[in-house]
Amino acid sequence: MRTLAFPYTEAMAEKIHGYTLGSEVNDTWQDLNRRYTRHPKNLPYRDLSLGLRYVSSDYATICKDPDGPGTLLLMRKKIDTAIISRLFAAFERDLAARHGAPFEDLLAPLLRRTKPRTIHIAKYLQAGTATHADIPNWIFDVATWRTIELLRGTLKLPEGTDLLLRPDTDGNLVAFNRPLPETHPRAEQGIHYISLEPITVPGYPGILLNLDAHISATTGFPGNAKSLWIATDDTGMLLTAKHRYDRPTNRNVITGLLPQLVDSFSIRGVPASFTADDLLATHPRIRARHATTPDRHPIGSGPGRRFLDCVLEYATARLNTESLVLETTPIRNIDAPGDPDRHAKLASAVDAAARPIHISVVYQDDLQRHRSAQALTEVLNLPENSLTTAESTFLDGALTITFDSAKTDMLVAPGPTHLRNTLAEQIISTRTPDALHLVLAESNKELAAAKPAEDPKPQLRRALAAHGTVSQFIDPASTPKPNAVDHPANAAVRDLLRAAGLTATTPTRVFSRPLQPQPCVIVGLYTREQNQPATRMISLSALISDGTDTPWHMLGYHPDAHGWNDLPTAIAAHHATDLSQFNDPNPATRTALARAYTERALHQLRTRYDDIPMIIYIDGSNRYPLWSGTTNKNLGNGQLDALPHLGMINPAD
Repeated sequence: MRTLAFPYTEAMAEKIHGYTLGSEVNDTWQDLNRRYTRHPKNLPYRDLSLGLRYVSSDYATICKDPDGPGTLLLMRKKIDTAIISRLFAAFERDLAARHGAPFEDLLAPLLRRTKPRTIHIAKYLQAGTATHADIPNWIFDVATWRTIELLRGTLKLPEGTDLLLRPDTDGNLVAFNRPLPETHPRAEQGIHYISLEPITVPGYPGILLNLDAHISATTGFPGNAKSLWIATDDTGMLLTAKHRYDRPTNRNVITGLLPQLVDSFSIRGVPASFTADDLLATHPRIRARHATTPDRHPIGSGPGRRFLDCVLEYATARLNTESLVLETTPIRNIDAPGDPDRHAKLASAVDAAARPIHISVVYQDDLQRHRSAQALTEVLNLPENSLTTAESTFLDGALTITFDSAKTDMLVAPGPTHLRNTLAEQIISTRTPDALHLVLAESNKELAAAKPAEDPKPQLRRALAAHGTVSQFIDPASTPKPNAVDHPANAAVRDLLRAAGLTATTPTRVFSRPLQPQPCVIVGLYTREQNQPATRMISLSALISDGTDTPWHMLGYHPDAHGWNDLPTAIAAHHATDLSQFNDPNPATRTALARAYTERALHQLRTRYDDIPMIIYIDGSNRYPLWSGTTNKNLGNGQLDALPHLGMINPAD
């Protein structure tokens, strides 16, 4: 299966122009910050960057200098410094007008003396360079706009319609002049556009250009609009803008500084406001993208599929390279509705578990008891009406399900913690010896809202976790209409089983060609930096596959679970205390502690499974402070503070 993912080759990499904004410009900028904003806000460089894109009809950004201190204005096309200074002057003039201050023209004279230097993109694409461990974000943007340059122009649809693809300031290609269907001028229409996102993927050493083809609904009602495309001429770049309704003037106002900044660079000018009539004109200057897909989308799925195929062919020809070829595999997520055998597979996973499973359903409302029974019956493929008694056993005793009622004040009403501790002890006292105990309990967010500090749900979860029991909750607010599929309850049961390390998926087909099925360790690392209080959170889990069609073994990491342990033990330890606490006020110290914690966990896992390969998935944009070189081209490149090589005792590492 071919995809819309094309290699960004060194042949496509180019030279761009960098204008150094020296210390005088930076100092003046900070003075303007203090004058026109309140701490910690900053003046919007973004509006200036988008304005420069418009006036140059190509990519521009303002960023940190990658080769030294200071700020850099980057542009793909060399531009007269008089235009740059004029745009900065317009920015400063607008700020002064907004705040009723005199315009002093401080920035423009400094920028007239700026000289560009040439920057070679290719050197940032080479793996393991000492000064550039990670690809700077602007490299991805340059790749986007190089692709725009190659793809902009006329695309012919299969039926012969010509689409003029025009870039917008956000880096999309839009067929602004040809909406669908053209025969209904006042109805909601569709508009073709192509989004571009350069990405890196595991196992591929460079950047891939990920294209996606859309037919998005437009609207003639401003209240339904998500964003605007503004055409200042018939063929050039489109402005993307937000809007708001201004009640005192009864107008829809285009927000941000961008329209004012570029107004004098446009022959027609840029409107400051608009009405529904402007959106519904025969040849509108403004089109509004619908905030959501309307119930009656003006275009069916057929034109969208044909447009996708057409873009694949068009991009292959224009980019002069082949897209990636992927093989589809039968592996599916546990929640995927397309697998007709998933319930039987999940029941098989329960049957094959190392320990018997005991699920306690705790409820105070008979309707929620019935919901839980229905969900367990469907998800585990149990006989219909087999959960009508207080206790039932299945799979030759491998699965026990019990139902325990509880009083409102004990289960769902806000109150002191000791009530939940007492209830947890009552639930624990009924568990089957030597079984893995799971609890599916009723909760009520409407009642809890009265006293959020005494919410019974986290109280009971923590109390059960102190006994090593994981829990999941269902709420009456999610009860569906009669005869509808109860997706929330089914999802709660699947989440409960997943926390126990039980899923319907097996890992064999992860290893499609050119890889061979074999044992491996798949590690997931998730990290986030949080505020108020400042702390870093890290979660580690692992799947162990023996390379066959048997369910994988799932582990979790937590210090209170003695390091790596079965997933439910690790989750219970997390619920009983904290997931991870790195809350030193110094960000560098916090990061160093988190990095040491993670590396210790990875090395412990490597020691346990020293003879099979390990695959590490790192999720979260906050991973960059932990290790340098976490873009795929530089993983484990041996630099200081890089993601460590996890050497195996087996020499076939």
